[in-house]
Amino acid sequence: METWSVWRSACWGRRLTSAEVWEFAEKVLSLERPGDFNQAMMELGATVCVPGRPKCLVCPVAGACVTKGNLPETEKAQRTSKATVFYALDCREGKVRLRQRPKAAAVMPLMWELPEIMLNGVAPKVWLRLKHSITTTNYDVHVVRDTGGGAGKRFAVARLGRIPLTGLARKILRAAEIL
Repeated sequence: METWSVWRSACWGRRLTSAEVWEFAEKVLSLERPGDFNQAMMELGATVCVPGRPKCLVCPVAGACVTKGNLPETEKAQRTSKATVFYALDCREGKVRLRQRPKAAAVMPLMWELPEIMLNGVAPKVWLRLKHSITTTNYDVHVVRDTGGGAGKRFAVARLGRIPLTGLARKILRAAEIL
């Protein structure tokens, strides 16, 4: 497999420089669905290459791994924080309402996500609840059914695979069985 040989030659026995990472990414990522590779790597890290108890015997890329799970720590892990967020899911007539993150956003600029609901002291009726972690924050995500319109742009469900969605938006849409 071409991707595997690129992976092995790029990663065998050493950390890659930033330029090498970009060169590697250009060789192995799909232009149509680059998020699939990212999701696969996150899944690998969450289920196989876990800190303290890596499952190297079942790892599909163990042949390219010099550390076998024993990578020395480079800096102290940051403490995680917890947050609760509410999102509106407006899905009707085969379309979903999304909003685009600002270009100046520190995290995931210009990606599309469900509109966040700001509470005014009254908690709305939660339709779906899930957990999500990103960087150093663990989120308790509450999704509310919404058909009231509001800010954002409506996308055909069939088009959602071709726009840059945040991982959380994708997770919510999968849990809602829209994707």
